[in-house]
Amino acid sequence: METSSSLLSAADTPLEQVLQLSGADARLVLQGQTTADFQRAEVGALLHAAFCNPKGRVLADALAVVVAEDTVLIRGRQPVMTKLAAHLKPYIAFSKSTLTTLDLTVCCYRNVAALNFDPNRALIDQQNGLLSAITVSRGMEFVEYWHTNDATIATDPSGEVSIARVDFETARARIESNTIGAYLPQDLNYDLNETVSFTKGCYTGQEIVARLHYRGTPKRRLFRATLSETADWPASGESIRNSEGQQVGSLVNLLPLDGEMGALLEVMPDATTAPLFVGEKRFTLSSLAPCHPVADQSTG
Repeated sequence: METSSSLLSAADTPLEQVLQLSGADARLVLQGQTTADFQRAEVGALLHAAFCNPKGRVLADALAVVVAEDTVLIRGRQPVMTKLAAHLKPYIAFSKSTLTTLDLTVCCYRNVAALNFDPNRALIDQQNGLLSAITVSRGMEFVEYWHTNDATIATDPSGEVSIARVDFETARARIESNTIGAYLPQDLNYDLNETVSFTKGCYTGQEIVARLHYRGTPKRRLFRATLSETADWPASGESIRNSEGQQVGSLVNLLPLDGEMGALLEVMPDATTAPLFVGEKRFTLSSLAPCHPVADQSTG
């Protein structure tokens, strides 16, 4: 098991939840509500997706697996998935589909075998015709499993790592309960890591997201940084400020890492050439680096 800071208790560890959308209109609902192209996805496809509001702000991020022609599993932060289910209820009510919560455990392992996995497909295991486990590649040497309590996971338990650690190392920004509706997809680099499809049809918020992609320049981009560990650590959504006190971004995710804190933040790229601080307590950010080489324009 991964050894983390004493500040990270079981209560602090973000929990993941898997929802199942099934029925004849399951893909149609997701096609109209997410940034990913579910209509073209084959059975077994693995997709990152974002659900947006009409203003193009991200309500939830999700890792989805198409397990059958009429069934899609969606994994995300537990509190975010709870609010997403409530958000989708009116749309599902008038469709031929049903949304349910599955009793699946979500975990990650560092495994060199992951390098041989197809990053766009999931391995789907069934026992007696029922779903037993989902195995997906998370990039680098990480494998993610969604499994039932009686499923056998063929891996070394000592290689287990938190999903928060995997998200940090792979620069996968996550929506937290207090940042729902706070960010545009471009703020989180979702247009650079295949979370947003610019070739699919319309979806909620698509006009705003597409206009910024084709006609504008994103004001903020995702960066990785560290800050000194503190007993009074900041929360997701807290402001990032420059030395003059001007807000130039915000803290997206935070993770204890061996005596320091790892942070994903969305920030104005031009502001990263000078010292930056988190919140009113002015925690200093260090080792600041862009998460993707393209930091100015998704169409560039």
